[in-house]
Amino acid sequence: MLRHEVPIIRFEMKILKKNFLLFSCAACAFFHGVFAEENSTDEYQEIVIDEPSEISADEKSSLAGISEVPAAKRPKSPDAEKSRAAAEKDKEGEDEKRRETILFGTDSEIVSLVQNLISNDDPRYSSELYDVFGNSRSPAAREKILEYFAKFEDPCLEDYAVTILNDPYDEKNSTVEQAFRYVAAVKTEAAVPAVVALLESENESYFLPALTTLGEIGGEAEAKYLVEFLERSDLKTSQRQQLMRVLGKLQALETWESLVEIAQDEGENGFVRAYAAEAIGAMKKAESVEILSKLFESSDPNLRCYVIKGISNFDTDEAKQLVIQGIKDSQYKVRLEAISAAEKMKISQAVPYLIYRAKNDSEKQVKNKAYETLAKLGTSEADSFLLEQLSDKKSSDTVKYTVAEILLKHTKTGRAEIAGLASELVKDERRKPFCVNFGKLIAKYPESAFSSVCEEYLSSKDSAVSAIGLDIYSAGKFPGAESAVRKIAEETKPSANKKKARKILKLDAEEKD
Repeated sequence: MLRHEVPIIRFEMKILKKNFLLFSCAACAFFHGVFAEENSTDEYQEIVIDEPSEISADEKSSLAGISEVPAAKRPKSPDAEKSRAAAEKDKEGEDEKRRETILFGTDSEIVSLVQNLISNDDPRYSSELYDVFGNSRSPAAREKILEYFAKFEDPCLEDYAVTILNDPYDEKNSTVEQAFRYVAAVKTEAAVPAVVALLESENESYFLPALTTLGEIGGEAEAKYLVEFLERSDLKTSQRQQLMRVLGKLQALETWESLVEIAQDEGENGFVRAYAAEAIGAMKKAESVEILSKLFESSDPNLRCYVIKGISNFDTDEAKQLVIQGIKDSQYKVRLEAISAAEKMKISQAVPYLIYRAKNDSEKQVKNKAYETLAKLGTSEADSFLLEQLSDKKSSDTVKYTVAEILLKHTKTGRAEIAGLASELVKDERRKPFCVNFGKLIAKYPESAFSSVCEEYLSSKDSAVSAIGLDIYSAGKFPGAESAVRKIAEETKPSANKKKARKILKLDAEEKD
């Protein structure tokens, strides 16, 4: 059965509803036009001409309505690099087991599997899951598969999502919410009329997701449409907060002055002010830099955080200096935001401040973010500091592990130093727990620089350390280490490592053949 036939009766009812609504909208538009023509005045027309930044009544009415449903289509080809990376993580038989689950699994097993694929950034099963989606009667399974395709920004389910948003009233709230998230992720512009209609509907539960989605798929017309929302007195605080953020995303320059007033109003809700500050920064008007610099003097740490978010959109000396001031802020959340901004803006002048934070900050989050940003900035001063942590006897094992992990994940720097530390750990029985954990880290990054490290782990007399050596070899298949693996596989005494080594070398399979 095709996806669009599930269930047939309900789908046909949706078509009837759609046709009726289209007829109703057309009739309303006709009578509205007649009425407007009979009652129009030159004065009214002049007001429209004199206020070009506002959306006209006709334009406004044209935004809301029934969206045209996109044509059905198969999933796009999975990303080759992500597929390769995911395949490298597979254990023996894991791929086959997943495909069996997709074909024969229960709804809960499908949901669990798809969540695992999302977590592991694995796009290889898009075609199979698309077919499961079409045949499934489980809302939970369909929602999770919709989330999967949103993750990979695959528009293959646009038709389904838009159909849901055209008529969501008989659907589960969780299904409607996932449809909103999906069209936002894949930037389904065709959904705009349905989203605006839900924004204007009496069902308040649709307001925030519709507004958020409009910020992702809307354009200039939608930005102008939202301008009038600033004047509405019926919006809740949470709705006004989100409105600020959406106006910033849509680059609604018509609202810049209003947002500046809101950000500067000390009597306004703190988060509304904060999001307004972020929004005026997102609009990238040069005048915003001075305003944001002044707002940073506020005693409200949340406002200072969002000032940093806003100022990170500028590449001026004043903006960079404000970010550096943020790195020294007394509130750790502001320091975290400022460090992220320094990374985004590539502020090399921030390196000494980041080194100080990495050494001395009282918050672990800040220290780790400082290490990561230093690695990404990659200046000679930053690299020297990070490499020093790997060899410095005064550095704790926690710091060494953190720095090594960051270097492996984000750079090509420090491979010799990391290998040297691993070799040192294998020889030190007192640091066995750290040796094991450090080996597990290296196994995630099986680069040629760690071939000798693999051999040293394999040659260890400690079975736990040797087992990690097998993991490193399994991941990297280093030619120089194969003899050490074979030696373990051919031991006379049965052991878990012997069994593991024989499995890696596929010796038992060869004997059966």
